Amino acid sequence: MHEHQHFLQDPAAAGAIKTCLFLGAYIGGVTFTGSLMAYGKLQGLLRSAPIYLPGRHLINGGLAASNLAALGLYLNSSDFGTGLSMLGTTAGLSSVMGVTLALAIGAADAPIMITVC
Repeated sequence: MHEHQHFLQDPAAAGAIKTCLFLGAYIGGVTFTGSLMAYGKLQGLLRSAPIYLPGRHLINGGLAASNLAALGLYLNSSDFGTGLSMLGTTAGLSSVMGVTLALAIGAADAPIMITVC
């Protein structure tokens, strides 16, 4: 937020910084919710067996495509509100993706999931 005025003055540097910000929001959403799901499986709060959603590959592909679209809009917009909303959008979409990815692991794989995240 503080650097928004600098983005308007130097678009080349803004692209690199905005990409890093976007990737941080994306990776943070996936790892946070994925770790929570893995913890829930280890503690017995969730079913420990893998849960395979019907069409999970299509769901995850759609979430990834939506995140890429949000990245494109974020990088091509100089509007503060649009940028902030795209970061929020990717945080939400990647959080859902973390849940759908972690559902497909069993409790035996949960410690690995937490370590990786």
